[in-house]
Amino acid sequence: MAKELDIEKIRKDFPITNKVTFLASASVAPMPLRTIEAMKEMLTKAYIEYDKRYWEWTEDIYEMCRKAASKLINAEPHEIALVKSTTDGINAFASGIKWKQGDNIIINELEYPANVIPWYHQAKRHGLKVKVVESTNSKVLPKSIANAIDSKTRVVSVSHVEFGSGFKHNLKELSSIVHENNTFLFVDAIQSIGAIKVDVKELDVDALAAGGYKWMCGPVGTGIMYVRKDLMSRINPSYVGFDSIDEKEARKLWNNLVKGLPYVKDYRVLASSARRFEYGSMTAVGFKGLQTSIEYLLDLGIENIEDRITVLVDYLIKRLKEKQFKIQTPVEKKYRAGIVNFKPHINLQNKHKFNKLYKRLLDANVRVDIREGGIRVACHIFNTEDDIDKLLEVVS
Repeated sequence: MAKELDIEKIRKDFPITNKVTFLASASVAPMPLRTIEAMKEMLTKAYIEYDKRYWEWTEDIYEMCRKAASKLINAEPHEIALVKSTTDGINAFASGIKWKQGDNIIINELEYPANVIPWYHQAKRHGLKVKVVESTNSKVLPKSIANAIDSKTRVVSVSHVEFGSGFKHNLKELSSIVHENNTFLFVDAIQSIGAIKVDVKELDVDALAAGGYKWMCGPVGTGIMYVRKDLMSRINPSYVGFDSIDEKEARKLWNNLVKGLPYVKDYRVLASSARRFEYGSMTAVGFKGLQTSIEYLLDLGIENIEDRITVLVDYLIKRLKEKQFKIQTPVEKKYRAGIVNFKPHINLQNKHKFNKLYKRLLDANVRVDIREGGIRVACHIFNTEDDIDKLLEVVS
């Protein structure tokens, strides 16, 4: 059962709220104090005190982050890979599919470029076709995607919540349609994880990726990728490194390297877990930060967070209607999450008017984003109704 949260206490965890009316978590969210302190402590141990345990514990840090992420989306830790960004995860999955010439990929016209460019790149490399489903009233309903699927469709890729309009896809219904056609469902979840409940088992998605720096309130340069365990062996990554191979083989290779025994040889098998998608050095400090932020959200309870965000979005929509602004986000609760996009009473395609409004917002210490010709507002757990009132006062 959801509980009421202590918003004043939460705002103290995000000191930026003392200076800025911050309604831009759909871009880069602030980090809670505990995350900043955890990263600061790690940097001190590593580069000032040179605590050898830091260097010995980095793998433990990565594993703790995988475990925290798995709890957040109801996955298993070995189904989680740590990635730099949503784009990193999308490319890892897209490049690992065994494509056949003539296959097609389905996306839609509301997608952010991160969930567009990688698919077109695979199409160019392998002779594929990309189908773009059109939206109606800022929505792309499952039946529209179903109509685009044919026997050559290999992947349907959608953002759980679309970056511009804030439209939320019905992933459960969509996954049922996709799997009936023996097709993969890939999800860009950067605008949903941390804001609403995301249960990969319940939603039955095949894979997803999400940068950690938006609604998860983690550092830039961190993110997570989920791949369903029974699908893992069918995705053969294009990029691999020391961390990508089987753990026993990796330990033996390292042992030989340290002892001066032969170690330059071909590997036998890739890791059976999602670690097969990890390669090269990762930022232990960054992933300690992501782990800490995810655990902060888990402590609050994702259902409680979603309920609070819903209250704020309801209030924002009510106020926008009162002021007769055009709302570009679907107003029905089932079609939205934390993003609301509206058009002010000026044309933001006019450069002079755009600059004037943007300066007015900056001068008032109000932080929002301009997307798709409108003002995109992101209501997160540390926001209040007063923040919304301040925004509307400035815009009006």
